[in-house]
Amino acid sequence: MASLERARDITDIARRIERVATFAPNPDEGNPDLPKDPWQPRWALKGNWVEFECGCVAERCSSLVDPRAFDPVIFRGLPQQAVYETVCHRHGPGMNKYVGFGHFKTFEQWKSRRKNILMGKVAY
Repeated sequence: MASLERARDITDIARRIERVATFAPNPDEGNPDLPKDPWQPRWALKGNWVEFECGCVAERCSSLVDPRAFDPVIFRGLPQQAVYETVCHRHGPGMNKYVGFGHFKTFEQWKSRRKNILMGKVAY
């Protein structure tokens, strides 16, 4: 019985994918299965913060103090760089692995011991 329901679900999904793929959208209506603006950025600048669609947040800065390869910095080397403040649940495991190259067990441990030094907020 369960396999019949699963097969029915898969068939419904396949029909919906086919319907979306062959849909010729009317510019006035839009397609409810697609985002309104597929070119929208996946991040936004809000004051001194870079907020990502996934929930990650990074703090902007113009210079870093002794940045290392394992430091979670985005836009590295550009005039406006950013250092991660929070990491979403989806990117957390990868970030823990990344900061692990600096012998930190978690992103939170890296943040408490290194972020303020990296950003020049406390003495090295």
